This record gives sequence, structure tokens and C-alpha cells, in this order.
Amino acid sequence: MKIGWLVISSCVLIVGILISGCSKTVGNENPLASGINRSSDIRVGSWQYTFSDTRGNVDRPILVFTYRPATWNTSGPILIVMGGSGELDAWIPYGDRYSALIVAPEFSHQYYPTDNWFQLGNMINETGSLNNRSNWTLTAIEHLFDDVRLRTGAKQNTYLLYGFSAGGQFVHRLVTFLPDARYSRAVAGSPGVYVMPNYTIPFAFGLKGSPLPEGDLKRVFSRKLIIMSGDKDINPNDPNLANFPLAEAEGSTRFERARNYIETAQSEADLLHVPLNWEYYVVPGVGHDDVGIIGPSAKLLFNGT
Repeated sequence: MKIGWLVISSCVLIVGILISGCSKTVGNENPLASGINRSSDIRVGSWQYTFSDTRGNVDRPILVFTYRPATWNTSGPILIVMGGSGELDAWIPYGDRYSALIVAPEFSHQYYPTDNWFQLGNMINETGSLNNRSNWTLTAIEHLFDDVRLRTGAKQNTYLLYGFSAGGQFVHRLVTFLPDARYSRAVAGSPGVYVMPNYTIPFAFGLKGSPLPEGDLKRVFSRKLIIMSGDKDINPNDPNLANFPLAEAEGSTRFERARNYIETAQSEADLLHVPLNWEYYVVPGVGHDDVGIIGPSAKLLFNGT
């Protein structure tokens, strides 16, 4: 595990109500054989289209905002950013700088009305039972990636992934519960609540009773997950920070929870006698601020580590 400081240059059933942020089969499937219809290419500049996941929740469309620099080509990087149009705008300068296609799916309140649908990835239903993996909103990202490749002719077999706050919760759960997902590097910026990577804490705050087999945890630790945290994200009274007992057990602030998450992961990796390929970066002088996290995250995502 790498721990660093970055200097900037430029937030079980009750969780569906209480986890707040701010704001199928996974694999190399052939999209042409999976019912994805190519309606048009993703255009140069800012654009948007509606994605209907024919392999998942087809009745719950996802509005997809995109930015395609004129310099991007089909061999160029693809970054999927959780958060829709607001996140897309902040990433446009980095799309230009790194000649990257930016894809920002928006899970609207109309079709994804609760935290269970977004932060928790629709892994459980209203009775607390596990949903089919094909209906997880986590899995929808894999399906969206196939759609983007089909629309653009992209040759990339992997994507980059970013989420901040509630989006960070989504990202780290995707990394945890879809260990074979095709992201190459993922950044979870300042999540408010974590799934602690051990089997003593009950799901959905830990892995006990979760759909991740214990034997797959080594695979999770081998993937490239980057946790970003501002050292000023230390307000325990933030109204958007979950404060129920299971969340408080992870720490009183987002900064404290991030450090506890990484330390727990390192302890579990040590017990399994495997390396932890995750990284933890603290951004000095930044609170719960997406803009302050994006610049350092872009460097890590596009330049690699």
C-alpha cells in the first residue's frame, strides 16, 4: 500500500435511508450479442444521451453526459465519473489535457430515488434480500462501458473510474463487490461511509453475510483503488455525514474514516499474506471539496502510479 500527501495545483436496509454523501455477469461480454443498440456515435464536445440497460434495469434509464475532446481517438483513455452533468463540467479541462473521453452517468431521483439505488448500488431490496447481480447499479457501469465502446469504436478494454462523496461510496463498493470489473484504476474521493474489508462486521458496513466470497478478498486487494481525502475534511457535525452508530464506529469524520478504512485493509491483507495494491493520498488544505480533490485525482488516474 502506498500512502502519500498531494499538493494541489489548480458522504442492510436502514442504510438506504441513512447513508448520505453529498450530493449478470461482469466480464468482456460482446455488446453486439447483448442487445445494445448503436443509435449514434458520442460526438466531439459536450453531449448527452439516454442509456437503457437491456441487461439490467431496462425500465430505469440512465442519462449519460459525455465530453469528447477533438484530440481523443479510439485508443485513448475513457474515464467514467459518477455524478452526472455537474461532475462532467469539472472534468472537462482534464479531458482536454489528457485527451480522454469523459463519461458521466446520472442516476436520477426519478428512477433511482433512494441511497439504496446509488450509494449502495441496489445490491439489496426493500426486504433486505440480495438482488440479482445483473440488477445492481454497480453492474450498470460495466454495461455502460460496453455501450460506450460500441458507440465510439473504442479499442480500450479497461476504463478509469472516479467518484466523490456519495460517488466515492459507489466506487469503493464497485471495487469491493465486482473484483473482476474492467476498471484499471479507481479513485474514491472522501466517502462518508465504507464497507470495511473484513468478515467480522456485518454487511453492508463489512463483509460478513455479503455476496463477496472470502476467497475473493485477495483479488479485491490486488486491484488499483486510490482513496483520496482532504486533511480539512474533519467536521463531525456536517449534516451530510452519516452519524448513526455503525457509521460512527468507522470514525467521527470523513478524514478519520478514510484512514481507518485503509488501516483495516492493510491489516486484513497482512493476515492473508498478500500485498495491498491500494493507495491512500491526503490533499493538504482541502475540506469536503470535489474541486480540490479532482486535480490530484486526475494526475493519479491518467499518469498511473
